[in-house]
Amino acid sequence: MKSIEVIKREINGMGAGGYKDQGASKLTVLVFAAIFGVAFYCAYHIIPFYYYFYELQNQFESAVKVASTYTDKEIRRKLMYHIKKMQLPVEPDDLEIIRQDGKIKISLEYEEVFYITFRGKDYDIWTFPFHAYAEGNVN
Repeated sequence: MKSIEVIKREINGMGAGGYKDQGASKLTVLVFAAIFGVAFYCAYHIIPFYYYFYELQNQFESAVKVASTYTDKEIRRKLMYHIKKMQLPVEPDDLEIIRQDGKIKISLEYEEVFYITFRGKDYDIWTFPFHAYAEGNVN
């Protein structure tokens, strides 16, 4: 059975040891706010990597559909325009366009790096490898 003094402390918001429990709740809020902030920061910088990858994949599939009307040089020029617009870390030689046996294959491998800058120095956190690819028949 609890003593009257312990019951009074619990009513006044104090734990059994006589200390207020409010500090723990403020610390919990601070920890969850920090976790949420870090998660938001990471998402803000990582989601565009995947958006640009799917945008590039869509451009590849569109280029395959009209490959019969364009030369490889024209397709490369159009795709490099979109790649530069998305500011992807890609050189024109990295883009592979192969025509053979009535088919066309377009592929590109590249990497995006998630990094943070702290005190004027960049620290790589994670490298995301991407491989955009499209294949189809040339009519």
